[in-house]
Amino acid sequence: MSAPRTTVSRRTLLRALGLGAGLVAAGPVLAACGGGSSGPTDASAIGGSLDEIAAKAKEEGTVRLIAYPETWANYKGHFAEFTKKYGVEVVVDSPDASSAEELQAVQNLKGHPSQPDVLDIGYSFTQPAIDQGLIEPYKPSNFNAIPDNLKDPEGQWIGAYYGVLAVGVNKAAADVPTSFAELKDPKYRGKIALPGDARSGASSIATVFAASLANGGSLDDITPGIEFFAELAELGNLVTISDESSALTTGQAAVVFDWNYNWLGRTEQLERDGVDFEYTVLEDGVFGNYSAQPVTIGSPQPNAARLWVDWLTSDEGSEQYALGGAVPARFTELAEAGKLSQEALDSLPAPEIVAQVELPTAEQGEDADKVIAADWATKVRI
Repeated sequence: MSAPRTTVSRRTLLRALGLGAGLVAAGPVLAACGGGSSGPTDASAIGGSLDEIAAKAKEEGTVRLIAYPETWANYKGHFAEFTKKYGVEVVVDSPDASSAEELQAVQNLKGHPSQPDVLDIGYSFTQPAIDQGLIEPYKPSNFNAIPDNLKDPEGQWIGAYYGVLAVGVNKAAADVPTSFAELKDPKYRGKIALPGDARSGASSIATVFAASLANGGSLDDITPGIEFFAELAELGNLVTISDESSALTTGQAAVVFDWNYNWLGRTEQLERDGVDFEYTVLEDGVFGNYSAQPVTIGSPQPNAARLWVDWLTSDEGSEQYALGGAVPARFTELAEAGKLSQEALDSLPAPEIVAQVELPTAEQGEDADKVIAADWATKVRI
């Protein structure tokens, strides 16, 4: 059974948040080599209005994405509705790639037809993407309505949604924990896992951040989180996994961290696979964060790329995010106007949980990345 979600009014959820047709799954592209040169897109190739962009995008026919799993933030719903509305096909390469692998893919594929048009990267990877010259500015039509902490002021990226870190649990193999402190218990020996390598994946970095908040750290100090997982590893409670869902299904792990919207998207399949499943947010380490969606430099389908970003921040795109448990960037505006369905509101995290979320800045993320890069391998030995 999935974690219970209480029906709440729009007003209650607003206060808690505190915030004023086809899909083609393409093969892996991360190892491609010999990328050609790719400079900024010629402005004359871009439509001068959203209607013109949409028309040119339809002519381009395709938008090429990377690291957009169907179960992540309800992207399956996004793909279907986007194609239905605009007649632009969605192609997804390497849907489970990490943020670091996304940047590498752009480096490898610059100037090639298979270069991704738009990324979905963790907030701490936005500055590296800018520094490496991998993205170019685009301000979608709803840019002014996006909160300042969810966009680059120059339009280098926007964060169309955010989520809250949670644990997915196979209840047949482990008790559902309520706190990070409880995870030190011997009953969790060999049963706890991060969603990947903390040195390269945004979800894993978020997990370390949450553990830090639970152990006296802050958004400016992630070290207690590293020390917490070092202790879990020493106790034998921490294991490595290759995939979050299969880990719970096969018994490779029983308590796995990831974003709430990912667990919501996987719930149905996990239950079909026979997992006695529940996901929850640990009460002593509430952490939320956004993913960013920048347009890549010289993208092969420049109009489709921009149309996709516009879609993600549109009323319809925001509804799709909320249906998948992800809080859309324009939540306050849309909820106050009654433009999000009750089903979408009911899919979001509990108000008392989201009320605790403070989004870190890109600078805080960059600092945390440096500490993890320096200390993780030497301290966390699995």
